[in-house]
Amino acid sequence: MSFTEYLQQKKFTASTIKGYIIYIKWFTDWLEKEQLDHSFTYTDVLEFMRWLNGESCSKPIINNLLCIVRHYCNWLIEEHKRNDNPAAGVVIKGLVRKLPSHIVHFEELEELYKQYQIQINVHRERKIILGLLIYQGLTVDEIIRLEAGHIKLKEGKIFIKGTKRTNERLLNLHANQMILLQQYMNENKFKDGSLLTVKETTATNTRNIIAQVKYMFIQLRQLNTRLINAQQIRSSVITHWLRQNNLRQVQYMAGHKYVSSTERYQLSNLDDLKNELQQHHPMK
Repeated sequence: MSFTEYLQQKKFTASTIKGYIIYIKWFTDWLEKEQLDHSFTYTDVLEFMRWLNGESCSKPIINNLLCIVRHYCNWLIEEHKRNDNPAAGVVIKGLVRKLPSHIVHFEELEELYKQYQIQINVHRERKIILGLLIYQGLTVDEIIRLEAGHIKLKEGKIFIKGTKRTNERLLNLHANQMILLQQYMNENKFKDGSLLTVKETTATNTRNIIAQVKYMFIQLRQLNTRLINAQQIRSSVITHWLRQNNLRQVQYMAGHKYVSSTERYQLSNLDDLKNELQQHHPMK
């Protein structure tokens, strides 16, 4: 089995495989130049990283190459060409990770949801979308892919399909959502299985939902000027979940493939705590 076939077996996309094949050649060419073969060591991997640094490669690029080398080593193990992965314990220090910002407290989001529900000039679809953002922490892309069959009203559950970037999950529906969803599903026939449609436009369902979300936030900012976008709500919801659940539970609820994605929100929790202490410190 070739390295390409190994990556295909691991369900990588064609574009990812193409990139991996290009970049692993940096490593194999370096091995050849250093007169090394597939029995390279942990020290050799470190030397390769030093060489990359000398070639003025940035830390994110070196980290990406290190990830590819790990996959390459796993392939060598499967091919019985070695029995260990010397790149597994190598970590790049000093990588800058973008942390969630502008976190809104969950109580504030729930109050916003209640206020939005009593608005007369708001389509029911927008109210449903806001509920999915606040109570399930969905992305707009996940809302677009929702089908009527994914709503399990009898069980009080909603199924979220996985993608190449996210894992599938089965989440609880909140009591505040149930009546609205029941009414909506009783009154609508769903074309192609899609859950959310907008009757007064002929645009595709994808464009409909994106337009609905855009207009919804114009309305929401009239109720709360701190609201920015759907990602801000998702970040706030995940941060809230981490205050009540363990890391692995929240990883599942958020659909994160890697626990490191969830850990970013733990750092956000600490920043929130520091801000609250600064605001309410008795010496202030």
